[in-house]
Amino acid sequence: MVNGESVRFRDRTEAGVRLAGRLEGLIAPPCVVAGIPRGGVAVALPIAERFGLPLTVVYARKLTAPVAPELAFGAIDEDGRATLDPETVTALRLSPEDIEEATARVRKEIERRMVWYGAPPLAHYLPGATVVLVDDGLATGLTLRAALAYARHHGARQVVVATPCASARASEFFRREADHFVSLVVDEQFQAVGKYYRDFSPVHDDEVLAMLARAEQHRRAAEADSALGISFSNERGWRLAGDVILPGSPGRHPVVIFAHDRSAGRKNPANRAVAEALRDEGFASLLFDWSGHGDSEGSPGDCSLEQQVEDLGAALDALETLDELDAGRVGVMGTGSGAAVALLRGAKDPRIRALVLRPADPKQAADAAPHVTAPTLLVVAEQDESARRASEALLTRPGGPRWVELVEDAGPDLDSAALRQAAALALGWFTTHLR
Repeated sequence: MVNGESVRFRDRTEAGVRLAGRLEGLIAPPCVVAGIPRGGVAVALPIAERFGLPLTVVYARKLTAPVAPELAFGAIDEDGRATLDPETVTALRLSPEDIEEATARVRKEIERRMVWYGAPPLAHYLPGATVVLVDDGLATGLTLRAALAYARHHGARQVVVATPCASARASEFFRREADHFVSLVVDEQFQAVGKYYRDFSPVHDDEVLAMLARAEQHRRAAEADSALGISFSNERGWRLAGDVILPGSPGRHPVVIFAHDRSAGRKNPANRAVAEALRDEGFASLLFDWSGHGDSEGSPGDCSLEQQVEDLGAALDALETLDELDAGRVGVMGTGSGAAVALLRGAKDPRIRALVLRPADPKQAADAAPHVTAPTLLVVAEQDESARRASEALLTRPGGPRWVELVEDAGPDLDSAALRQAAALALGWFTTHLR
């Protein structure tokens, strides 16, 4: 045990930086860092940034009674499950009705915070990932107890509890219940958490939102830097440039090839965002530049529709050379003019096991549709009438299983909210047909 009187943290950021150093070697992707709002998020941010991990919040909250508003007798998680401290419940002489009233009140606050912060709950990252639970200090640790139980219930691979300072009682509990417990200070005579900081200024909701946004920006930059750059040749001998985005977990992963619109490229932010969503669920992605575009060889004038179809075939060949990818579980996501390319290739290449087309208006490939046997999802902006008509026409042609999904409240150019909806639809389709 270390006496807290001799230890002070300048602020929560310094505490988080020091805590991150102690976590080295204990965590590996897939992994998510979750902080208890509000102060715990400030400690969690340096940890998420150091390891390039997603940052979210713990929505579990303490339960208190009007007779002792500063004393927690338990906590509830996002699912409404309660973790109670029987000794405190007895000492406060709380009835079942008192507990239910407090639970209902706190549940509403949890719902408010979930809407306000907009960060996905831990269950979004589970099952299978490691969860790092972070607070700026643990006196009773009741909220983290509820969060730990929630993570276990939803299938966390392992749970790491990390905090700058903790009471001996909380430390004893989490050393027993968590897979790893890390605290820079464990104090037998634990005082209020603020006593261990020189600057313990309140953290406000807008600051939490800014931290979540900063962590996401940092994570995306780290993922972009970690993309595996590859090159491969088409039938003309031109070298095509590509990026492979891999999940953090080992194994041979199902893979989605992006056949992007001719005006885009492998660095297109919208396609990257979809690829990252797929990566978080265990899918690899291959994004590449067509002949004569981006960093690929050839001239733009040679990049006909037929050449793009051939380039997509070369990309399929390239998958078979990468040990991390399962060439037997390949999907293609065709966007814009790339939707026609995906259909034309899918009509003659059985290696393509599933297709997602967005927006689904592949006029140049309508005749190929009857020959496509791979399950095909057509994602259409609700207000894009021409695409809707073309998609409905494709449904009437013979071929493999097909389905149309409309993205609500969006015109032909999908905004960020509609893009997230389209990404979720694509993920569901590929999960169903490639796993």
